[in-house]
Amino acid sequence: MAQNGDGTLVYSNPRKASKVSSTLSVKDDYNPVTNDEKSRNEDSDGAPNDGREQWGSDLEFILSTIGSVVGLGNLWRFPIKVKQYGGAVFLIPYFTMLVIEGIPLFLVEMWIGQRFRAGCIGGFYKIHKALSGIGFATWMIGFYTNLYYNAIVMYTIYYFFASLQKTLPWAADCPVILPNDTSYKACCTNTTKAQYYWYYEVLHISPDISTAGYFNWDITLCLLLAWVTCFLCMIKGIKTSGKVVYVTAVFPFIALLGLFIMGMTLEGASSGVKYFFDPTFKFEGTTETEVVDNWSHLYKPYCWLEAAAQIFYSLSLGFGSCIAFSSYNPPKTNFYKQALGISVVNSVTSLFAGVTIFAIVGSNAVKNKVSIDQLSTGPGLAFIAVSEAIAQTPAAQLWSALFFIMLFMLGIDSQFAGIEGMMTALDDTTLVPKSIPRPVVIALFCALSFLLGLPFGMQNGQYLVDLFDNFSANFPLMMVAFFEVIAVAWVYGINRFCADFEEMTGYYPNIFWKILWVAVTPLSLAAILIYSLVDQLKNPILYGQFLGCDPTNSTASEDWTEWVNYPPWAWGVAAILVFSSFLFIPIMAILAYLPRWFGPSFHIRLPLVAALEEDGPKMKITKELEAL
Repeated sequence: MAQNGDGTLVYSNPRKASKVSSTLSVKDDYNPVTNDEKSRNEDSDGAPNDGREQWGSDLEFILSTIGSVVGLGNLWRFPIKVKQYGGAVFLIPYFTMLVIEGIPLFLVEMWIGQRFRAGCIGGFYKIHKALSGIGFATWMIGFYTNLYYNAIVMYTIYYFFASLQKTLPWAADCPVILPNDTSYKACCTNTTKAQYYWYYEVLHISPDISTAGYFNWDITLCLLLAWVTCFLCMIKGIKTSGKVVYVTAVFPFIALLGLFIMGMTLEGASSGVKYFFDPTFKFEGTTETEVVDNWSHLYKPYCWLEAAAQIFYSLSLGFGSCIAFSSYNPPKTNFYKQALGISVVNSVTSLFAGVTIFAIVGSNAVKNKVSIDQLSTGPGLAFIAVSEAIAQTPAAQLWSALFFIMLFMLGIDSQFAGIEGMMTALDDTTLVPKSIPRPVVIALFCALSFLLGLPFGMQNGQYLVDLFDNFSANFPLMMVAFFEVIAVAWVYGINRFCADFEEMTGYYPNIFWKILWVAVTPLSLAAILIYSLVDQLKNPILYGQFLGCDPTNSTASEDWTEWVNYPPWAWGVAAILVFSSFLFIPIMAILAYLPRWFGPSFHIRLPLVAALEEDGPKMKITKELEAL
């Protein structure tokens, strides 16, 4: 052990450093707890006396985090990606990404929040001033995702109310718009009513993404209801959302169990389950003529990117919510056990949801004598294929209402987490005056989000949802995750990180975790990102343009969409979604180093980080960082 000139103790053995407080001392620095009998909620337990909210109990934190990670990503997005990328084949990159990226990053984010007791912006700023851009990029990703996720919630609300009718509208007779005009009926009867209902009666979909059309006020009102629900449940932060999750985080599991039992009793359910677990499974007696090589998806970089993005969605990584939730934990909480337990619950739920959905979808495929690959993809998998299968069961209204209220609660839970992540991050800045009460800030945020989400209620709204899903998170998430793990493992230092880890949890990470954080995780992220960008330049993402059927022809097209290129303006929106988040990382780093490069006169004091600069990330920087 030696002593620097400033009095800082430097340990040659990083394990010894774990016996005392880390050399990084922030404004909310805490002292190690030496008395195990001290209450977790008293100042004497080592928690900083900074007036910050804390969870009412460990159970509230665990349920809130489970509500955050177990959401639409598990029950809606996961089955879509499984179907899109070769069925069971997709499980290979999915579980690979879970081990080498998902769990390591989950641990990092929980450590950041709990160690620095700050949101994504403040947490990275306290690691190093030049890293605050990672927090701002995370905030923007969370904002864009919340916008379009509530559009999915909007659809679930609409279908829930539709399920309360005496006869499910997508199971009723095909409509006749005019007494002497049977063209619409002919179009409907030559396809499934569920497909007709989704495109014509719910979306009123336009022929392409460039045709905005008119507002669909039915679903727009559902979007308003979704944001009002978010506001009411978040009005007092974790004090209200922490209680709401007792219902919203538990009920979906009960509903999913009921749907699983119902789905497994359907004729043909076993075919769907085999499709989910067996990459070589082929449907028999179908009209499918083309032999699909599912294994070829493993050679497509974008498949691995989607698998990584799915892990990020399902674990809420890169959105700021995990950092925000853990920031309300006492510093001595064993987040290691919590993270591993939550990760297991999340993945098991994804598999259980996959079995349930594909059992229902498999039954539908067998009855229609098609393969699952021929059924609708995207949101249509839930709103067409699943709803059609449910309509053919006894007590269809009950199962339909149960399915869509479950989707609603899963989506709302994810929204709670996203909003809390953004509100906690804003607390680290002076962008919002502290004199404005938090309920007012949340109300203004929800109102602004509703207004910005109004285009999702237009006739081309579904195309815009797909656009956001394709570009708002995939590439930016990979970039943020890469710099996130570099910030902790290389800038903060892996030994100091592990010393903090042991001090907070009692467990010192072994060599397996160190190799992941230092090399495997960042290298795999970089490789997937680079290969995916190259693949994207060669094979740009397409979108499903609506074709419908010719109302003058009694023969309707089996495939109501065709894959076409996005128009230039849509690529412009995609560029904004990607670069408006990612560019914060280099911009904030450059601004942080301007005074060092060109003198104090180049110091730019941004309002966004003014609060952090006033309090100061009161750190003692290591010699390695001083040399940067």
